[in-house]
Amino acid sequence: MEMTSIKPVRFMLVEDSEGDAYIFKRTLAEAKIANEVTVFDNGKEALAYLHDPSNADRLPGMIFLDINMPQLSGFDVLKRLKSDDKLRNIPVVILTISQEEEDVLKSYDLGALSFITKSIRPENLTDVVVGTPGIKFLVIQ
Repeated sequence: MEMTSIKPVRFMLVEDSEGDAYIFKRTLAEAKIANEVTVFDNGKEALAYLHDPSNADRLPGMIFLDINMPQLSGFDVLKRLKSDDKLRNIPVVILTISQEEEDVLKSYDLGALSFITKSIRPENLTDVVVGTPGIKFLVIQ
């Protein structure tokens, strides 16, 4: 009998701050989550990657998205993701410094799965990743 291994999903982080990207990765490690993370520092590059047919087998299973970015805001990226038949089912977590109720409501209205304010705590990431149906993740022992 042939065993099929279940691969953990890739994460995509769209974050224009190198420091915040580092903190995100460190927080994943502290949460003992070892999924591969692809980082883009702006929404245009992230969307280009997602729409490139040569990346079809490397699409993320979950996207973490900052709101305030140059060129294309996180809200614009989220709108485009949720209006694309091929990408709309990828869970998107907003990851931002904003604590404005308006931003929270807009994120959910546009289809975000969750809204996490920086600074991120390991238990916040664990709750989101573990609580999302269909998301496979690697746990560091």
